[in-house]
Amino acid sequence: MSIEREIGDFVAEYVRLWNAYDVPAMRALWDEAEPSPIYVAEEAEPMIGWPAIRAYWGIDRSRSDRLLTWDRLEVREAAPDLVIAFYHMRWNVFIPGNRLYPRPFGGAVRVSAMLRRKPEGWRLFHYVEAPLAALIQLRQASEAMVDPALHARIAARAG
Repeated sequence: MSIEREIGDFVAEYVRLWNAYDVPAMRALWDEAEPSPIYVAEEAEPMIGWPAIRAYWGIDRSRSDRLLTWDRLEVREAAPDLVIAFYHMRWNVFIPGNRLYPRPFGGAVRVSAMLRRKPEGWRLFHYVEAPLAALIQLRQASEAMVDPALHARIAARAG
């Protein structure tokens, strides 16, 4: 199996576990031997070390519904048994009873992760979500609001 396929299978499993919010299984995909793992979630301050990561995972998200999807995986071998993975991820969440966000909402991030091969398989030790810049988000939102009739008119003129 190619390294790209191995890492793609790993990312698919990690995202599946996040969607189920199965913290013990997610944690099992991290390298517990790493003394100072790094986890940067888009919405939180950087977490360095196991106590910070465990506290983040300890937040009760049982009432929330979430859907993460991913694509466009790039894999680079940094050294034997060490890879850098990069992919795009979209997140969607619904938090029942939340006054600030009474409806589902979501966004897009780019993920850069480092994994090392262990006897039990690939394991994370460095994970960073990079959100799109506000200007890009605003542009995409504005473009998404364009009436399809205008797109049809432009296409007809170009045709």
